Amino acid sequence: MTVKRSYSSAKRDAQARATRRSILDAARDLFVTTGYTATTIQAIAERAGVAVQTVYAVFGNKRELLRQLIESTIAGADEPVEMTNRPEAQAVAAEPDPRRRAELDAALARSIMERVAPILRVTAEAAASDPELAAMMHAVKMARREEMVTAAAMLAGADGLRTTQEEAEATLYVLYSPHVADMLIGDYGWSPERYEKWLSRMLLQSVIQ
Repeated sequence: MTVKRSYSSAKRDAQARATRRSILDAARDLFVTTGYTATTIQAIAERAGVAVQTVYAVFGNKRELLRQLIESTIAGADEPVEMTNRPEAQAVAAEPDPRRRAELDAALARSIMERVAPILRVTAEAAASDPELAAMMHAVKMARREEMVTAAAMLAGADGLRTTQEEAEATLYVLYSPHVADMLIGDYGWSPERYEKWLSRMLLQSVIQ
């Protein structure tokens, strides 16, 4: 009986994760193509192949759905993962060579940027006329700022940082910004590969010892 209950619970958990993933995928597609404001919970439910009530039961409301979508997109996983627990981040921290550490970190930052930038563009447009969404995005921004503490420590290596901890965190906050990537790739026409190489150089010149 214990084995049967355990199997049933695992099956339910897997189904719940699959449902959540379907809703997140549907929301991402619709937010990017249609816009946050124009996308309804009904449309998300229909795209995901679930009932409207299921979307509300899993996420509560559209803003929370968006917040969790941003978090899972940054993590590259169904559930948010702390930066230090990501295999790519652990590889950066474990790399003894400063140049290679910068290259690995730039590649990680680029992969996150490519995933999340389209969603953040849509969110920024909607937040301009939605105070509650703007407040939520401010909280997301503050959480990203807090992550720079971990990022700086991860890049420091055995030799430490090129500058103070506070300046390193501020510098990374700017360098990692999706807005910077948007300006270089969108306005200047840089390829993602060129952006990654630029970011690697900037990390070496301004943060990594």
